[in-house]
Amino acid sequence: MLPWVRYLGPVAAAGAAAWPGCSVKNRILRGLGDFALFTDVLVHGGTSGCFLDNCESSDKFYCDAPAQCGAVCNLIPECQFWTYGVEDGGSKCWLRTSDDAAEVLEGFLYGSRDCHPPLWPECIYADADMGSETEALVSDLTNFANRGGCRSGNCRATDTFTVTNGARGCAGVCQMIDRCTHWSLAGEQCRLFHGLPLKRAAVGVQSGVKDCVPLEVFAEVPVFPPKGSAEAPGNVACWAGGYTFDLCCAESFGNIGNSRCWDGSSFTFEGCCIPPGRREL
Repeated sequence: MLPWVRYLGPVAAAGAAAWPGCSVKNRILRGLGDFALFTDVLVHGGTSGCFLDNCESSDKFYCDAPAQCGAVCNLIPECQFWTYGVEDGGSKCWLRTSDDAAEVLEGFLYGSRDCHPPLWPECIYADADMGSETEALVSDLTNFANRGGCRSGNCRATDTFTVTNGARGCAGVCQMIDRCTHWSLAGEQCRLFHGLPLKRAAVGVQSGVKDCVPLEVFAEVPVFPPKGSAEAPGNVACWAGGYTFDLCCAESFGNIGNSRCWDGSSFTFEGCCIPPGRREL
């Protein structure tokens, strides 16, 4: 076998599509009173964006990624389907008991309870490196590289840094960086990549795709920025706790910014990214 092979995703059961091909794009599953699954989503990391602000009995919650939504559904026996999209300025997951109320809606997607990436830690590739120099994702990692280890000592422009909590830490940072598609870890040295994941034999190296992350990491990575006072573009009150104007408001995110930064009320694209003097009245 050649040392480099193309990563095609996890092997699916016969007749079933692998993640993420198992999801149905531009469709939403409505609850319509009959198909909404109300349950305690707090135990699965759902702490906000819930029905009537009650996360102990809700069919929805703010959610970082479709992978998390599918994984949560899979953990709840009554959940048969999930749907994912944007509501109130933030990305949400809805839990459903049926797909009977599917409707066309641009930007949404849904899947069955079995439609999710391989769960942690089975998703990690051992003794395999999935990155290459041409795919190295160089970005500002000053908020994550507390132990240094950055390329040429410059953590503002690096694809590599030191982590102390192993693959869990490396995967968590990749999940936080919007353009990161896969990661590799050699010892304590984490590298981030953007592009087509390729896998080659590399003794002692662990690697995974973006969605290869412990489910609890989604809850631990701050979804909404705390208030601060550091000088920065946009609304300076938004930038603290690892959140920056570049991370949340870069043009590459389009006209809604990075959805991981917003809570739909105190922190929004308009409130944080657009200076008060430039907002339309």
